[in-house]
Amino acid sequence: MRWLREFMSLPDYLRAMLVVDLVCCFGSGLVMPIELLFTTHSLGASMSQATLTVTVSSIASLIANPIIGWFSDKHSPWVAMHIALAFSVIGPFIFALSTTFPMALAAAFVSGLGMSTMTAWASILTLISDEKHHNTVYGINQAELNLGIGLGAAVGGLIAATGSDMFYRAGFAGRGIGFAFVSIALLIIEHHYHLRQLTKRATPRPHEVQVPQTQNHHTQQNLPNPSFARRTLLTMGILAMGTLLMDIFGYSQFDAGLVTTLISDPHIPRWSLSVVDVVNTFAVVILNVILLPRLKDGNHVLMLRSVPVFWAAAWFLIDLALSFSSTFGALSLASVAIIIFGLGEVMLGISQPVVAAKLAGPHYSGRMFGLLNTAQSMGYIFGPLFSSFILNGREIIPLLSICAIGLLIIALPWLFYIPSELTKQQI
Repeated sequence: MRWLREFMSLPDYLRAMLVVDLVCCFGSGLVMPIELLFTTHSLGASMSQATLTVTVSSIASLIANPIIGWFSDKHSPWVAMHIALAFSVIGPFIFALSTTFPMALAAAFVSGLGMSTMTAWASILTLISDEKHHNTVYGINQAELNLGIGLGAAVGGLIAATGSDMFYRAGFAGRGIGFAFVSIALLIIEHHYHLRQLTKRATPRPHEVQVPQTQNHHTQQNLPNPSFARRTLLTMGILAMGTLLMDIFGYSQFDAGLVTTLISDPHIPRWSLSVVDVVNTFAVVILNVILLPRLKDGNHVLMLRSVPVFWAAAWFLIDLALSFSSTFGALSLASVAIIIFGLGEVMLGISQPVVAAKLAGPHYSGRMFGLLNTAQSMGYIFGPLFSSFILNGREIIPLLSICAIGLLIIALPWLFYIPSELTKQQI
């Protein structure tokens, strides 16, 4: 009930925006289970070729996120959002009409460009919400991301189970239609609540970012503080590097190293992958509902530092679970590990956007979120490459244990360069 009260305490336009976002997340999850099956089943690609669609999509996202972030700051996050949504509509329809594998690669590239909606979306939420609402808005947004993708993936799994080319193509078309609905709904909300004017008022011009200066006979005006800007950009870069390393050893391994580890163990049935997805989705949503009202005013930098610790604990527990001879025992402990991983996801969703928004301020918010999403895209490129490198005869200890060590000794130290006092003083 506290979570619901937090949601209802938001202004009408923020509630409407978050409801629309749930539809957007559902569309993102819908095609996740069917994309590889479509390229292999319907287009005749090999499995090694099919995975290229994921790589191409990540590369496109890597290109688009910083551009959309820059455009959001320099021009308008609303225009940037609709540009990105146009790619999100076109890409799935190209998939639905694909008759050859190169067409599917083109569709993946266009869809990857559309993934930059996350950058424009985060920038818009930052600018149209009061600072006192940031913690609640970002937490609910993260919960919706996991719930929407989880529900979408569940429906996509049912489509995948049919093995029907027609249903595969209908799924892609449905995603395109869903994103078109999102674009139209945002236009209606934007004009009804005059949100573009609100965004402009929240964004300072570069010459307005000033600090007090000592007056003398040469000048009576305030001047920009270049050292403050340099410190801000440096800390933004540190946050992005920490995010990249957490994605390489953490988030990306949920889809790469974890899947490889489970399907290569003879005691673990293939259906366990569905169990992992279901447990993770519901754990993240439930933990968000429980923790968001209690943690939204806490120290967000310390919460962010806890993320690699939770993820490392989860990877160690999964490797321990796979040492059990009992399938039930192994899956039970693995489920506990997935819940702990989900706790790290919740901490990330609550803390990272708040820290990023405060570090960047409204003038750099688009570029900050673009930088974070670029780091995430790079993590999803380098993470699977890292796991492939280790699994190619270099697995001295289990892969997930190596990733856990990487989280603790490589990713975590970067977050200690972000002062914990930031939250107490400014957030």
